[in-house]
Amino acid sequence: MPKIGIVISNYNGWRDTRVCLESLRHQTFRDFEVILLDDASTDDSVQQLGGMLDDNVVFLPQTRNQGFAAINNLGIRRALADGADWVMLLNNDTACAPDMLETLLRQTPPDGVSCPKMLFMDPPDEIWFAGGTLDRKTGKVVHLGGHAKDGPDFSRKKQVGFITFCCVLLPRKVIEAVGYLDESLFMYCEDVDYCIRLTDAGVPMWYLPDAVLHHKAGGTAGGMLSVYYITRNTLTLRCRGRSAAFRRLAGILAALKGGLCCLAAAALGHHKGRSYGEWRGAVDFLKGRTGRMPAP
Repeated sequence: MPKIGIVISNYNGWRDTRVCLESLRHQTFRDFEVILLDDASTDDSVQQLGGMLDDNVVFLPQTRNQGFAAINNLGIRRALADGADWVMLLNNDTACAPDMLETLLRQTPPDGVSCPKMLFMDPPDEIWFAGGTLDRKTGKVVHLGGHAKDGPDFSRKKQVGFITFCCVLLPRKVIEAVGYLDESLFMYCEDVDYCIRLTDAGVPMWYLPDAVLHHKAGGTAGGMLSVYYITRNTLTLRCRGRSAAFRRLAGILAALKGGLCCLAAAALGHHKGRSYGEWRGAVDFLKGRTGRMPAP
């Protein structure tokens, strides 16, 4: 029975995934199973990854693209079905220090969730994430230490209000109590939603800097698409439980802001860029759309 089930999703990124898997081969803690999912990549990821699997890797290529939340839920369910006591969600564009798993397991309280210190791959001494804060009124999060040089200020174990799901360690009993990722969000902000639910359930979140990984960063989608999902999903979380009037006002104001930016960008010859994503995200929020972004 694996103690940790490590869930990694790949979409057209087999080169990054290969680096991540290689870093897991060198872990000092060995009692883990990797649940590797391919989210219907359109390149040769399935063929490339299929040729480099170890005995402790379960490879689950999908024929339909499901989005970050759904594909990770599939991996979580498989890890729990295989008997894992802990589940780690891990971005494919990361590389783990050899003692990362061992350190997280040793320092994470049994009733809490945790994350390591996350540094950029380039430059490798620069902070990408050293814990985070979350403003529930706006749905906005802040990455502490972003782009600062690593040092003593980021070397203290502490409770935080937000953990990015680039890398998060979740005990089985927390998942069973809090549930799975919200698939209606499709991608982006699912970690914000989950951290709100963790807080409501009284589950502490820990930043453990003795555990380290490096993150390539850059975004799975990027550009217009990421802005679309972040805009729509942040509005969804911000307005959850609020009145219909509040939802309409928040959506209209966001749509107006995005629309004005979109017009300004169009005047400069830029069409369907990030400002279009902001406008479209707000409009689709007002329409109550969830899941994958509909075609224009």
